[in-house]
Amino acid sequence: MNQSALYRLSYGVYICSSWDNGRPTGCIANSAMQITSDPATVAVSINRDNFTHGCIEDCGYFALTVLSEKVNPRLIGKFGFFSGRDKNKFDDVDYSVRAKLPVPDDGCAYIVCKVTDKMETATHTVFLGEIVDADLLKNEPPMTYEYYHRVIKGKAPQSAPTYNEAKLPD
Repeated sequence: MNQSALYRLSYGVYICSSWDNGRPTGCIANSAMQITSDPATVAVSINRDNFTHGCIEDCGYFALTVLSEKVNPRLIGKFGFFSGRDKNKFDDVDYSVRAKLPVPDDGCAYIVCKVTDKMETATHTVFLGEIVDADLLKNEPPMTYEYYHRVIKGKAPQSAPTYNEAKLPD
């Protein structure tokens, strides 16, 4: 199997955020999609080993911040390669509370969801969330996962659903 074919699927780059007993927390997610339009529902895949996973389960809500091609790559590094168990990822990050959830300001859109269901896989939980709020933040093109790898030369942490050691095709 040529796993590089999976890079042809369309993915974005998002910060999935929630609360840890009143402290904002979050992680990078690249597997999110709209499921239905009525009621408006999205799904996001989060590794069960990620600290944010337990926070979503406890809180019952999550927010997705859509990152743009113009986002500072350090924001991706901060939310993608450190654990909320060990550090407050929102330190030095401008954010607003939208529909009662922390949303980094450096995104091009956000979606706030109430968890309505979940599906378990071997390593990840797919949380289904009914949208309770959403809006545009900036008029910038959203970053795709392919753009992240090709242009920013970003890496995927081992906890990412799309992690593998294969390189992107030229």
